[in-house]
Amino acid sequence: MTQHDPLGRAAQSGPTVLRRNAQADDVKVVSQAIPYKDFFAVSETYLTHQRFDGSQSAVIKRAAFISGDAVTVLPYDPIRKRVLLIEQFRMGPFARGDRQPWSLEVIAGRIDAGESPAEAARREAVEEAGITLRDLHLIAAYYPSPGAMAEYLYSYVAICDLPDTIAGLHGLSSESEDIRSHVIALDQLLDLVKTGEVNTAPLILTAFWLAQNAL
Repeated sequence: MTQHDPLGRAAQSGPTVLRRNAQADDVKVVSQAIPYKDFFAVSETYLTHQRFDGSQSAVIKRAAFISGDAVTVLPYDPIRKRVLLIEQFRMGPFARGDRQPWSLEVIAGRIDAGESPAEAARREAVEEAGITLRDLHLIAAYYPSPGAMAEYLYSYVAICDLPDTIAGLHGLSSESEDIRSHVIALDQLLDLVKTGEVNTAPLILTAFWLAQNAL
């Protein structure tokens, strides 16, 4: 909904060759509330929508996590065939009861007001890994979990130099970030995906894309 998308990126929806080509009045909002708002918000909406048989649905209740658009970026050194991953404690796995709540991930972060996705990727690379990116390759823009989340991701692979000395500890103290970076061979990343040690969706998606696209 437009109040959650001040820059209008959501209005630039993709093609509708197979899926329904929605019209402006296909979804009618009866009421909406925001019962929680902090790091993210939760919306509670009563609505009706057009059904595939042409009828209008009954009023239904739906909830969604509302958060700003975000970027992910995997730094890649095509000369050394290396990638840079970051590792940090994550509340999602911890809340689920996962005994291993530290996750291997791509660099990621919210897109600030006035930033493009590419600008956000470059900024986050400095903040989370202390590196400067060169060419950015957009691999996908997508909803990671559309059933309940308004989050929309722009995922990149970025060309950069990854010498032996580049890994370290990073993160913004103002955001209580405690981030460790790892520089590993692309083949090792693919092995970590196979074993399940890499279990975060953007990194899995990006690893498969990079394995299939020579850069």
